[in-house]
Amino acid sequence: MNAREKKLIFVLIGAALLIVNVFLFTSYKTSMKVKRSQLSMGAKQLNEMQAELSAGESQREDAKWLEENAPAEGNHGKVGAELATYTEESAERFQVDIKVRPSPQPEDMDETGVYRSAKVKVVANTTDEKLYQWLTDLQDPKKSRGITLLRISPQRDAPDRVDCVLEVTQWFAPETEGSEALSE
Repeated sequence: MNAREKKLIFVLIGAALLIVNVFLFTSYKTSMKVKRSQLSMGAKQLNEMQAELSAGESQREDAKWLEENAPAEGNHGKVGAELATYTEESAERFQVDIKVRPSPQPEDMDETGVYRSAKVKVVANTTDEKLYQWLTDLQDPKKSRGITLLRISPQRDAPDRVDCVLEVTQWFAPETEGSEALSE
């Protein structure tokens, strides 16, 4: 082989190595871009999972409390009647004048979820202090009872008294077929 042929072979080998290096470099850049994208997606998923985990941790106490204080089983009519009776007795105990007796509200047929609710609406008149005592008695989370509507307006002819429209809600677990047979 003469010198020109040797130079040509070296130039061809050099060009081939250059082409291979350019190909490897672009492949490396492309794969690094894909890996960075996967890494960023993984980091985002990790952050979302950590947020869900911390939210779950914060709800653990709530779930434990609900497990310990789960609403009793019942049906809408029975729970509504008991709630109306309790509301009226509580008003008497705290010397609250009832203008419109507690009346159970119709059942919400569209209600979904594990628990259902029975509501009682009442209109009363009393002083601020007695009203607050009565409201405190009615609001009892451990008995799954709460005040879900409250409108207070001052009485026009007596500035020390207020009129109050109140809705009290009692949550309950719907009776299962076996529990209905046992209660009869």
